[in-house]
Amino acid sequence: MDIQLPAVGPGVETDDEPEEELPPATVEYLDYRVVQQQGWDIDDDDLFEKAAAADLDERHYGVMEAPMKESLLRSAEDHGLKWPFQCRSGTCAMCAGVLKGGEAEMDMNLFLEDHEVEEMDLRLTCTCQPESDTVQVVFNAIQMEYVRDIAQNRG
Repeated sequence: MDIQLPAVGPGVETDDEPEEELPPATVEYLDYRVVQQQGWDIDDDDLFEKAAAADLDERHYGVMEAPMKESLLRSAEDHGLKWPFQCRSGTCAMCAGVLKGGEAEMDMNLFLEDHEVEEMDLRLTCTCQPESDTVQVVFNAIQMEYVRDIAQNRG
């Protein structure tokens, strides 16, 4: 039996078209600790407007560009931000964030349950990538009582 395999390697042309380069997403971020300190509620519709008006340090609130194929955590690091993380593989909640606007999907999630993603909008920033032009995320959600509890009880 003679099997022909396609030639693949450097300099070998394939029928695959090159992947289109997508423009980066604009990510507005807010530290959950600021939400707590200011007495704001995570469910406030105007949460990011309050943060913009509060004259916060860039470490706690700001806007950054994030490539569509890069995790939010990696993008934050590329911008000199220090967001909490531990595993970088979607197996813990240390890097958890709350998606407040836009679309962002995790390419790996071995920790959060479906309802936590779909109903509570939790995301693991270490594996979460922007899927829309703009994204709003509250990072450092490990400070939330619920997230801290699941981190301790599932770990």
